[in-house]
Amino acid sequence: MNYNLLDYAFIPVIWSDGRADRVGIKTALAEAGSIRQIAASNPMDNVALLRFLLAVLYWCKGLPPNQSELEKILAAGQFPPDWFTKLDQHRDCFNLLGDGERFYQNQAYKNQSPEHTINYLIHEVPSGTNKSHFQHTVDFLNGLCPACCAMGLIRLPVFATSGGKGMSSSTGKSPGINSKPPLYVVPMGTTLAANLALSWSPTSLDLGTPEWETPGANLPFVGEVPLLNGLTWLPRSVWLADPEEQESVCVSCGRKERLIRRCVFDGKGSLKAASGIWRDPHVVYAKAKDGKQLSAHAGNALGAPDAAANQWARFLGGLLAEDAAPLGMCHAASTTSAITVSVLGFSSVQNDKYLEAWENRLTIHVSALADKGPNQPASYLELWTKEAMKCLAKAKPPEAKSSSRKHVELLPALAAIRPHIESRVSANISDLLSHPEQAWPKAAGEYGPMMSAAAKSLSPGFTTRALQRRNQIANVRPDMTPRPAPKPRKPKAKKGGDK
Repeated sequence: MNYNLLDYAFIPVIWSDGRADRVGIKTALAEAGSIRQIAASNPMDNVALLRFLLAVLYWCKGLPPNQSELEKILAAGQFPPDWFTKLDQHRDCFNLLGDGERFYQNQAYKNQSPEHTINYLIHEVPSGTNKSHFQHTVDFLNGLCPACCAMGLIRLPVFATSGGKGMSSSTGKSPGINSKPPLYVVPMGTTLAANLALSWSPTSLDLGTPEWETPGANLPFVGEVPLLNGLTWLPRSVWLADPEEQESVCVSCGRKERLIRRCVFDGKGSLKAASGIWRDPHVVYAKAKDGKQLSAHAGNALGAPDAAANQWARFLGGLLAEDAAPLGMCHAASTTSAITVSVLGFSSVQNDKYLEAWENRLTIHVSALADKGPNQPASYLELWTKEAMKCLAKAKPPEAKSSSRKHVELLPALAAIRPHIESRVSANISDLLSHPEQAWPKAAGEYGPMMSAAAKSLSPGFTTRALQRRNQIANVRPDMTPRPAPKPRKPKAKKGGDK
């Protein structure tokens, strides 16, 4: 059995009537208007599958029709079937197994012994001697079903890191085209068809050819990387072993099927020599001091007790920065006054150690993206971040020196309550962006109940001094009063006068 992905049901979805199901590529596209959303258990798959279907849509149809025509198509509830005749013409490109062409696999490795565990394809399935608190697997004993293998392959262009044991030293361990997996921001609608349409933007880029049409391609491009090459480029060379005859339980999804336990899994060498310029349509970019564009990333969620507390603020700050909004989001913003976006963060340490994937959905008003003036959303957000860092100093006794090692109990107490406060504040992003003058002081008030509770623990007792100390701690919160813009500095006069 070749498991052709055009028909093989491997994409988990929720239909508009609430039914959970799995569908193939053709059904996902042909009935996208009746599908509520892609519904994988890991948000990484939701983003990777949506980007993959977007690449298929570009490949089959090309650039989108004008906005009015596209709205008529969406209102009809489905894309025209004749848009996807190219799929049948290239059917063999989507065979997951078989002796001929294979989807996202390199035929140069066809006769090589599959010495690596198939678990390399799924980040959250531990391999080798890696341990997991919730699950542990045994290489070559546990395996993946064909559907999970397909989703693991589709993840590679989006989430491959620079690590991966077992690859030969000559081929290297390059990450995907976006290097360390960045924050992905995907505009969302009410159906899968709407989700695709919101990212299906006109572009001046050459569309190029996707990986399934030219398998094994590298990135020797000079200038701008073509769109489909960038969306689908694989940083690994893979060849799956055939599934075993006896059915077993898939270690990833839990379904009982014939499992694949081995594969060839090799790198493609370093990307340092590649000179192509790639701007991903779903990535937030910020300008570095040297003028280069850097992508925003999720932080190390284990770096500190409250390390993940302000992930939302760092992401939103990058999004509100000048010229930072992803291309797909800019396209969506041109058709509406408010955008719902799915934000996916991928946390890792030492490049290749997967920690977690988190997803958040935000509704952002277009006016907030355009407003870059002083005392506007971006300025308030920057002030919020700075003021949150000052809370520790505010909680110390007035006589305490800033460098003193005393009062070490304050830091863990603040770290314990900050995730709760940031969670409550981030739930009101719409108000924070649309009415910043009223919403941000209210957000600072979230510190009140938590600091009052912490104060009773940090300063017990009934002496006058203890009560004063308790009141001081209880009143700690960010000061969200807008600051006046700093005056420009006068240039220093040169010594020695004119010469």
